[in-house]
Amino acid sequence: MVEQTNPLSKHFRQPAIYIKLPSKGQHSPQGTVDFGESEELAVYPMTARDEMTMNTPDALMNGQATVDVIKSCIPAIKDPWNLPMMDLDTILIAIRIASFGEGMDMSVTVPEVNEKMDFTTDLRTMMDSIPTTTFNEYLRLDSGLTVRVRPTTYRQLTNLALRTFEEQRMITQLSQKDDMTPQQKSEYYSKVFMNMTNLTIENMLQAIVSINAEGVEVTDIGHIKEFVDNMDSNTANQIRQFIDSQSRDIGKVKPLKVKVPIEMVKKGAPADFEVPVSLDNSNFFVSRSSRSNRLN
Repeated sequence: MVEQTNPLSKHFRQPAIYIKLPSKGQHSPQGTVDFGESEELAVYPMTARDEMTMNTPDALMNGQATVDVIKSCIPAIKDPWNLPMMDLDTILIAIRIASFGEGMDMSVTVPEVNEKMDFTTDLRTMMDSIPTTTFNEYLRLDSGLTVRVRPTTYRQLTNLALRTFEEQRMITQLSQKDDMTPQQKSEYYSKVFMNMTNLTIENMLQAIVSINAEGVEVTDIGHIKEFVDNMDSNTANQIRQFIDSQSRDIGKVKPLKVKVPIEMVKKGAPADFEVPVSLDNSNFFVSRSSRSNRLN
């Protein structure tokens, strides 16, 4: 029995743009991305289902919506959870361009005069300006140890954000409780803050691949955990700052430089100023005709 070709197939969505990942797939497990014969990945426009997915609060909170839309729009990415965070901004901007075009309407509050200003930014220029510096895996500590680290993955960041949100929610609820004594509240606060500290340490542990000590490469997770639990604060700060500095810079969208109309400048506004760009799923993935993005 011959399978009949769908006569509508020529009207299916087609790749709109092609991108290269800042990480080049170097920091992901085998099978995370299928590059085929090229480093460039095809990006398709979002479907109606994808747009609805991006408006599901629970799925946005736990990261599943973003993962599902990435898999739909960039089929070569098989496991978005294991993508390093340095790739995410490029991916999200590419999907936005493929779906709604290169222009994006924004509104900002101009400093000094506190007035709203609307403008359109070029997403292609924004994506092309993303730093693609190579991630430095090795850190030489003051103690002489060499630590090899990996970039934070989307799954790690999402899990950390969820747990941090839950801890903060518990603190808010505790402040509203009137049936607890000051001592009980103090003990509870101490427990929550200890949990937050443990989150930071756990995130650091997940980032460490190996530690070289006097020529011996230590990769056993139990030994590394024991080291992390017993290292001094100076060592912890060196590792955390090393990871954070690269996470802030590599693959991240730079702040936009906005020029201010001369009318506002005459009122006391600066001639230009910078605004940070937040690729918030709740307002980033909407068409120009449906709603402008807001940056305050």
